[in-house]
Amino acid sequence: MRLFVYANAVALCLALGAGAACADEGTSEPTVTPYRPTVSNPTDLSAPGWFELETGGLHVHGADGTRTDTLPWLLKYAFTEDSGLLFGGNAVERMRTPGSSWSSGVGDSLIEWKQRFALREGAAFGFEAGVSVPTAPHGLGIGKPAWIVNGIFSADLGANHLDLNLGGTRNTLKQAHTSLWRNAWAAALSHPLGETFGVAVELSGTAQRGAGATHQVLAALNYNLSRRVVFDCGATYNLDHAAHDRGVFAGGTFLLGKLH
Repeated sequence: MRLFVYANAVALCLALGAGAACADEGTSEPTVTPYRPTVSNPTDLSAPGWFELETGGLHVHGADGTRTDTLPWLLKYAFTEDSGLLFGGNAVERMRTPGSSWSSGVGDSLIEWKQRFALREGAAFGFEAGVSVPTAPHGLGIGKPAWIVNGIFSADLGANHLDLNLGGTRNTLKQAHTSLWRNAWAAALSHPLGETFGVAVELSGTAQRGAGATHQVLAALNYNLSRRVVFDCGATYNLDHAAHDRGVFAGGTFLLGKLH
């Protein structure tokens, strides 16, 4: 049953990918703007007037024996090159702690506004602000709404691309001996390998008073199937001494269609 999430993700990716790749032939449509698979987001928005979908599968093997499978998704729509909306969450979430059976359900959802401020060619600031909605069953999600804010700086460094994120989440569900605010940061560097492939590495972390801090490294490979489809895969590793969690993921970004 561990491959439940991956089977769904692969089936969806192949179906969307095949359709989008065919539609891409002989057109001058815009290219996709992937945010996944890194924790950090770029300042760039998707093509104005077009719907863009990201989805995939993630399996995390916790150092304490906990297993987690998720099927994240993100639907993006930009009104202009500098402003748009993000809708997302986990379509499926499964978790098993040591000595217990699997618990599963729909994950939490989110809605965010995104704004970009160009500095010069190849560099920009941006921010995302929104709310995470508790749509997951008890024990799998946040329980009550949480407010999200994220500041972004992106820049082209020669052939490389840098994304820096700094923000956090303010929970409304009080946990004993922990603060309501959780900081989050991420720094990702990506590099193209010709016109078809690309690689990315990232360091990210969180900090919350009473709950400690986390630090993670991510490595990913992406494959540009067409202007409308980009697939990705990779792995994560928790750097904290007390919790060397390991994760693997795969998924894709798909340009769906234009709003007429």
